[in-house]
Amino acid sequence: MQMLQSLFIWLHVLAGFIGLTAFWIPVFTRKGGKNHRLYGKIFKYSAYTLLAAAAIALIIRTPEFVATDFSNENEVMFLSFYLFITYLLLVVYIGLRHGFLVLEHKRDITELDNGLNNTLAYVSMAASVMLIAYAIIVSPGNQLLLYALSPIGVASGLDIKTAIRNKHNYKKTWLYEHLGALLGTGIAFHTAFAVFGAGQLFNLNLSGSVQVLPWIAPVLIGMPAIMIWTRIYKQRYGDLNRTAALNES
Repeated sequence: MQMLQSLFIWLHVLAGFIGLTAFWIPVFTRKGGKNHRLYGKIFKYSAYTLLAAAAIALIIRTPEFVATDFSNENEVMFLSFYLFITYLLLVVYIGLRHGFLVLEHKRDITELDNGLNNTLAYVSMAASVMLIAYAIIVSPGNQLLLYALSPIGVASGLDIKTAIRNKHNYKKTWLYEHLGALLGTGIAFHTAFAVFGAGQLFNLNLSGSVQVLPWIAPVLIGMPAIMIWTRIYKQRYGDLNRTAALNES
């Protein structure tokens, strides 16, 4: 069983390396062009492979998780990490799925306003609430990390619900959603590298509140970048002040 888990962990690492490399090519190439589509697909399948491999590795450890009585701090930290990674996998999967699904419904994004997509949006938000509740009730050693990243699920869920109903009546809602979701997934890839890859390469032994930095630094850099880039595209397509103009009329 240990060998099987190691196999999926290495598959996870390989998919992460490929995805991290492929991520930047669609970012800088012509949108909708050959390279954008090709490397976008490579990133897509790398991301799904990474998520599946990580999920299977977690499932393999589930019996160990169930058998633990959490009577000491190390076991509580194990539970915290298990729940946190499960939360991240779930939220990233929902966002990634949404980011590619909108490409299939460019003409009318409200076609995505169905039971499954609304349910996944609620699941994303519920996962955040449950993570916060756990952090408050149990107060694990990594509770600062749980608090810092728990809003992502709520923000993602609310964004999906707003988008599939096209509440802002944007002309290019699908584009802004694709951009935000895929860059968000890219942030997750870079977070994994910052926490695990860079930590191993540079032998980083961070402790205390500083150990949260590799987890939140990509978010602190990436989220403003998403907002700025989305704003640029909204301005280009005349959607920047569209909601305000509609309200005034």
